[in-house]
Amino acid sequence: MKEKYSDGIKTLNDSLNQKNLDYYKVLADKIELINNTKNNGNGIEHIKYIISSLRSGRISEAKADCFNQSDKFSAIPEIKEIIKKELFIGDEKHPWYLFEK
Repeated sequence: MKEKYSDGIKTLNDSLNQKNLDYYKVLADKIELINNTKNNGNGIEHIKYIISSLRSGRISEAKADCFNQSDKFSAIPEIKEIIKKELFIGDEKHPWYLFEK
């Protein structure tokens, strides 16, 4: 009985993780579409790192990169807004929250 319960939990967790990964891959695609229009079509390098992290499921790393590079987002406000709303969900603080008070 205990094994069936554990298997069920693992299956549910795997399913949730896959849904989350799919969400972040779509988010990466959305950011990449905009990024590819910047810098004469070459995109902005630090955004490419965030995209790569999202696609690889390294969400904490992507968020840390946003904080570490937050001063560089002024040239790309449309990507900044997507990140604020779709990467930092709910009450989670994004890198620019102090400037919005």
